[in-house]
Amino acid sequence: MNSSCFRRALTGAVFCFAFTAAAEVKLPGTKPDTEIRIWGQVNRAVLYADNGTYSEWFHVDNDSMPSRIGLAGDYKPPEWAGWTFGGQIELGFKSDNSCDVEFESDDPEFKVDGRKIEAWAKNPRFGALSIGQGDMASNGTAEEDLSGTYVIAYSQVRFAAGSLIFGDQTNSPAIKDVFNNFDGLHRDDRVRYDTPAWKGFTISASAGGHDFYDAALRHKMEIDGHKIASAVSVAQKDTAVDQYCGSVSVLLKCGLNFTAAAGGQNVEDDYSPLSFYGKIGWKMDLFSCGVTCVAADYSHNEEISRADDKAESYAIVLNQRVEPILSDVYVSVRNYSLDRPGEDYDDILTFMAGIKLAF
Repeated sequence: MNSSCFRRALTGAVFCFAFTAAAEVKLPGTKPDTEIRIWGQVNRAVLYADNGTYSEWFHVDNDSMPSRIGLAGDYKPPEWAGWTFGGQIELGFKSDNSCDVEFESDDPEFKVDGRKIEAWAKNPRFGALSIGQGDMASNGTAEEDLSGTYVIAYSQVRFAAGSLIFGDQTNSPAIKDVFNNFDGLHRDDRVRYDTPAWKGFTISASAGGHDFYDAALRHKMEIDGHKIASAVSVAQKDTAVDQYCGSVSVLLKCGLNFTAAAGGQNVEDDYSPLSFYGKIGWKMDLFSCGVTCVAADYSHNEEISRADDKAESYAIVLNQRVEPILSDVYVSVRNYSLDRPGEDYDDILTFMAGIKLAF
């Protein structure tokens, strides 16, 4: 089958899958006590960027929460009360991914990302064991965020324009080279165990290989309408890299919220990568369709890829929730700067606006 036929077939399959998901989210399983869930989202945006030499508009898939579809099933055998067995398949679809577009270059190739293909066994008393392609235990520990603006601004600030370069040379550093929140080990083939929740605390550990493993501690609580979410983790990426990160987010009952994150690596080299992130936001009930969220954030990154590098980013963002159509409409203005000894770069200014439609 040639590539054009394959793409048409894949597009048709995705459309049929999405139509079915939109029509009915929960379906009866093939056996009693079985539940099947289908979900998905489309997250499209326009991105403008100017680095002082180049300026360009892009149509992108927002890499903070890329477009995807998923299918999961749970089976609760009556003879084993309390146990749930199940699995899921989730595929991501990236057409002109916002982290891959480049100045004066061809559009990135369309990508299908096998996000999750895993099976699990869960019990409220014994915890959960999962195996297959899925989240490592530390994934997300640098990204606890109660601001309501995660879709357009969170601690991994490079998602919006990661491949855009400072300066005008093909070997100039890109945004993704000098910004990193060190958020754990992401997704991989692994074995993972999560303890039962105890007073809001959960401990997780996973192993993906000989030198690829991690552990995380998470905590969630609510006091008199105020919410707090936090997480910390350590990870071994290979024999030469130890990684750590953590984050905390506080949402006050009045809507005021604060988020902070930090991370770094111990590497066998002459530099020490570190990152710090902070955000202040406000959730408001201005419209009947859903909550309005505004925020401002700041990211400071040191020696991500080279000694003595300092990179900073700040942004102002707005996210409007539209509950009747399960959507978020968002806009942001973000600035990136790089201070590298012996080199001089203009800042990169970006503007992004888009919609995330879930079903």
